[in-house]
Amino acid sequence: SQQSQSGNYSQQSQSGNDSQQSQSGNNSQQSQSGNYSKQTSSGDNNKLESIGNYNIIAGIGINNKAKGKKGNWITLAEWEWSEKENNYIPICVKSIKIDGKKIKEDTWYILENKKFKEVE
Repeated sequence: SQQSQSGNYSQQSQSGNDSQQSQSGNNSQQSQSGNYSKQTSSGDNNKLESIGNYNIIAGIGINNKAKGKKGNWITLAEWEWSEKENNYIPICVKSIKIDGKKIKEDTWYILENKKFKEVE
């Protein structure tokens, strides 16, 4: 299946395998339970969650957070306010595999100071 959404404060849910989910609105939530799927968000202040296996989650907007199961991958971006540009600019993008040790499953993460940080 394929799902796309561009509004703010929206919610998306998907449960099929080999699926793709994309979202560009702000303050939204995405949940996905299928296997071998891809989930992306370019909006700001969004939450991305994957409870399936072998999935990739990418939250590249400002203040995105992600969580998933062991074996999934998460990608997050960190942004910083620039007085010179009078806007936020990206300063770091990182990907990491949820291994259950360094990066725990079912735990929310953000990217802060160029490192993955647990949050509630």
